[in-house]
Parts: sequence; C-alpha cells; structure tokens
Amino acid sequence: MPQTNAGKGRGLRSLATGENTRPSPAIPIVSLFSGAGGLDLGFTDAGFEPVLAIDIDPAACQTFKLNHSTSHVIRYDLSNVPKGYIPARLSELPKDVRPIGVIGGPPCQAFSLSNVYKKTDDPRARLPASYARILAELNKAFRIDFFVFENVLGLKHRQHEELFRYFKRLFRAAGFKIVEGQLDAKDFGVPQERKRVFIIGFNEDRYPNLKFAFPLGELKAWRTVRDAIHGLPEPVFFDRSLTPNKIPYHPNHWCMRPRSGKFSNGFLKEGDMKGRPFRVLEWNRPSWTVAYGHREVHVHPSGRRRLSVYEAMLLQGFPPEYQLVGTLSDQIRLVSDAVPPALGSALGKEIRSTLETSSRQMRKILRGKRN
Repeated sequence: MPQTNAGKGRGLRSLATGENTRPSPAIPIVSLFSGAGGLDLGFTDAGFEPVLAIDIDPAACQTFKLNHSTSHVIRYDLSNVPKGYIPARLSELPKDVRPIGVIGGPPCQAFSLSNVYKKTDDPRARLPASYARILAELNKAFRIDFFVFENVLGLKHRQHEELFRYFKRLFRAAGFKIVEGQLDAKDFGVPQERKRVFIIGFNEDRYPNLKFAFPLGELKAWRTVRDAIHGLPEPVFFDRSLTPNKIPYHPNHWCMRPRSGKFSNGFLKEGDMKGRPFRVLEWNRPSWTVAYGHREVHVHPSGRRRLSVYEAMLLQGFPPEYQLVGTLSDQIRLVSDAVPPALGSALGKEIRSTLETSSRQMRKILRGKRN
C-alpha cells in the first residue's frame, strides 16, 4: 500500500522532481471554491500556504482538512457571502495574517461544452461574479497582490462571451490588471488532456508595470496512462458496506461494479469510443479529460471495468498519499472538478518569481531615487 502522508499539508514531495520540499517561509493565500485542493497543493509546492479555504461541499471540506492540516477550512455558500464575512474569518486565525493572494475555480458545469443539460438560470453561472465581489473586498482590506481564476474553455465560447467579458470587467474593477491564458495539463507532466482557461490578476496599484507570462510546458514527451496506473492491483468494486479502511492498497482504489455485458464480451477495445458512457483509455497516450458525468467514468484500457477513483486521481497528478473523502459519487465529483496539482505548481512558481522580480526592481528604483 502506498505510504500515506495525508494531513501533513506542507512538505509533500515536489510535484515536479519528487524531492522533499519545505518552502520557507510560506506565503499566505486564501482559497475559494477549494474543492479537493488540487490547485492548493500545487501552490503549496510553489511556496504558498492556503491559510483559509472555503467550499460549500461537505466532502470537499473534509478532504481539504485531511490533506491540508495547516489550513482553516470553512463550509460556506460563497454565492451569497455577507459583507465582512471573510475578513472576519481571517481575523479569527491564531496568528495575524495578511494574505497576499486569492486562488480558486468556481464550479464550471454551467459553462462546460460537454454539459448537454444546461439551464438558463443555473446559479453556478453567477459564481464568478461572487468571486470578483469577494476579491474586491479582500483587496480593500488587505491590498492583495494577485489572484488566480480557473475555469473551463466553454466560458470563452460565443454563447458565454458577453458574460465572460463582464466577469473580466469585474476583476478589473476589483483593482487588478488581468492576464488571460489557456493551458493544457498534459504539457506539464499530467497524463491527461485537460485544457482550461486561467485569468491571473495583479494589483494595479502595487504592480503597475508588472509583466507576466504564463508558464510553458517543456516536456519532450507527454506522460501516458501507462506511466500513471500500469501495474496497480485490481480495485474493489463498490458496496454500500465498504469503508475506507476495508479497501486494500489505497482508500480510494474502488470503482463501480461492471454490470453491462460490454465489459465481459470483448466488445470494448483499447482506444474505443462507444459514446460518452464507454470511452476506453489507451495505455500509450494521455487520458481524455478526467471530468465524469453520471456513469461516464472512463473505461480502463483492459476494457473490463471503469477506472477506480484512485486511478483517476493519479491521472490528475495527485501524489499517491493524497486521499479523497466521501461516498463513491462524492469522490468521482471531487476528482473530476480538481485542478491538476502540477499545473497549479507551475502557475504558482511563475507568479512567485514574477512578484519577487518586480519587488527587486522596485527596491532598486527607490534606492536610486534616494541616492
């Protein structure tokens, strides 16, 4: 069974090198719509610390607490936060903290191109505006240096383009100069194709001349499904009586029981796409996007069953010691919505380097003026 370090928070292996890292001192940030904590794990690897994490999902909050023990986690609906609520929660922390950044990805199903059951009044479509409103309040209270906003590419689609422009206007009005980019997780060592849009904002008063470039993946070859999950023991099939301690190898190594005859009659071949419910992964390619709807978890390359939650976590790039909490459905939702940690790490390191370079330049200018 893989060694379990859940709850240690900082000090996990470097997502890029596998080496033990303990960034010091850690830079405090606030995490909104935190989910399973993939983006936070990446930023932790880059030397940041989510001192406050907020999500409405109870399974997400329990998962975050388990894996990020130094963070204060609150279950709360961020779509309707009273003024002053989050600054008040920060003031309650054991030590005086001024967060310098905010990171988060509001639930994206309302904008996903794969969501064929969109609702015109889906409340999730308003969550980016809630993010911007919270951002403006935190900037006023703490003079935030930066923020990171993550979402699906569907937000840029023409049916949402006016709404997307509106969100960006709100981010600017909150006091930030913004940069928009698109990244694919497979370019950063994650064994899956996962394209997402990111908006990075820097405080326009503190960094009026700052230049930011999104990180570039420099892999010579993409990591594959084989690299991530080949050689694992067979998972346990779902049973209502199962508890994590009864699941061998890893507490998340379980999956739905294969009931369709397609799993046993040789119908499903490696690389097949038999509609959305039956997409069979290939060993020697990256996975399709880990984003599963109802009974749409990708099929294992063997064609005999669907992926386990743990296998999906490895395809997202979570370290082996990470654990998700909740029912099987909870865990599938959490792993589907997560930001690959390696992608968060690359962004976090680029942001940290950009801020440090800008600060050095500013100090040099000020010394020149004094002389």
